[in-house]
Amino acid sequence: MVAPNFHHTPEAPHGTAEGSAAGREPSSCASFQPYHQGQLDVFCAVYAVANALRSVHPLGMGQARRLFNDVLLDLSRDADAFRSVLYNATDHDALVRAVLECARRDVVPLRVERPFAASPALRVTGRVGADASAAGRGGRGPDGAAQPTPRAVWETLVGWLCGGTGRAAVLRFHRYLPFKGDPVISHWTAAGIPLGDTLFLHDSSREANAIHVIERGGFVTAPEHLSDDRLVLVEPRCLYLIDVSV
Repeated sequence: MVAPNFHHTPEAPHGTAEGSAAGREPSSCASFQPYHQGQLDVFCAVYAVANALRSVHPLGMGQARRLFNDVLLDLSRDADAFRSVLYNATDHDALVRAVLECARRDVVPLRVERPFAASPALRVTGRVGADASAAGRGGRGPDGAAQPTPRAVWETLVGWLCGGTGRAAVLRFHRYLPFKGDPVISHWTAAGIPLGDTLFLHDSSREANAIHVIERGGFVTAPEHLSDDRLVLVEPRCLYLIDVSV
C-alpha cells in the first residue's frame, strides 16, 4: 500500500499549537514511496528461473519458496560467492545454473540447452560507438570472437518456445539510455509468449526502467551495435532453453 501524500493529509484543527505534532508541517518523509518487496535484493536470476518453470509446470508458492531458500542456503556456504551475488559483483550466471540444478533435483526433471554457451562474455559497461563496418554481423567479445547475430538469437529462442509444450527460456539483457555509457538496468528474465515480432516476458518488475517485451528488431547482441532506436542488449551466452517434458 502506498503511503498517502502529505498534500492530502487533513489540516490540523483550528487553534492547534504551532509547535505541537498535529500543527507541525509534514516532513518530506511523509510523501515517500515504500520499497516494494524484492526491490532491495538482486535475486532476479532466481525469480527468472522460477517464473520460467511456473509457465510450463505447476510450481506452487510453497515449492517455489523452498527452491528459493535452498539455493540461497547452498550459496551461503561459499562466503565469497554469496557476497558477489549480494553486492551484484557478478553476472549471476552461476546462480542461474544452481537454481536449474536444484529444480532438476527437487522440482521436476528437466533438460537445459545453451545454444550460445561458447560465445564470449561481453563488456556491457563503457558503451562504445557504433561500428558501421560491423553492421549486420555479430559483434566481438573481449577475446575477439564473434557474437551471434540478433537474428540468430531471435530465431533460436522463438523456434524453441514454439517447438513444443513444456518449453521455457531464461535470458539476460541490459537496457541503456541514449548517450549513456553504462546500462541503467541489467536483468535476468523469463521469456514468455512470442506473438509476431514481439516477445512477451514473464516478469513482474516494477522499476521505472523495467521492460516487459522485447521486439525482434529492437535489440542487439554486441555493445558496438547499440543505437538510439536499439537500446537493449541481449547476451547470447546467457540464453538458457528449458524443457520439462522429458
